[in-house]
Amino acid sequence: MGFWIFMLIMDLLLPFTMIGFGRYFMKKAPKEINSVFGYRTSMSMKNKDTWELCAQTRASSLAGGMPVW
Repeated sequence: MGFWIFMLIMDLLLPFTMIGFGRYFMKKAPKEINSVFGYRTSMSMKNKDTWELCAQTRASSLAGGMPVW
């Protein structure tokens, strides 16, 4: 029985972590383009406008607002 409780907790850990990070990024998205923190793809790092759009889109998808595409 203890094993199944452990498995339930582990199964719920990742979704709650993703929701938490999504809400954090919605409130405090990275302001500057950097290669350490934030949504880092070659397209999102091209200029400031795409960086902000990708950061907000990714944050809302992590928080459950829309699917990841």
